[in-house]
Amino acid sequence: MADLRVELLAVEDCPHLEQARRDLESVLRKGIIETPIQLIFVASQEDAEFLGFQGSPTIRIQGEDVVPQPGLPVGLTCRVYRDEGGRAFGSPPIEAIQAAVQAHRRGKLEIFQREEAAKVAEFARRADAAEDSPEEG
Repeated sequence: MADLRVELLAVEDCPHLEQARRDLESVLRKGIIETPIQLIFVASQEDAEFLGFQGSPTIRIQGEDVVPQPGLPVGLTCRVYRDEGGRAFGSPPIEAIQAAVQAHRRGKLEIFQREEAAKVAEFARRADAAEDSPEEG
């Protein structure tokens, strides 16, 4: 997934950064192409506001938070994630990371399939047009 943009945003000394990184690397390792992780340390409230940073750690795939929380304020705080059972965690659930990466892969596959179908349709159109036109000679 050479075109997959992966960001891991955190404050310095975040106690959950390494868990988030390990989970992210684990998910990405399942891909065919190695994907770099852009690690972004958010150092000021101004940076947090500029980045729309809702707490540490945050993982974004293609610029989208893997666990969107629209009502969560922007700031230099620890972020709390909850699983389906309501248990609290300090890093994004691995299932959310997997879902975000898989959604990107599905989208890329759908684009590829549409492009290939268009090529086949164009080839068939040209073949039909060639059959319908009188031969020169």
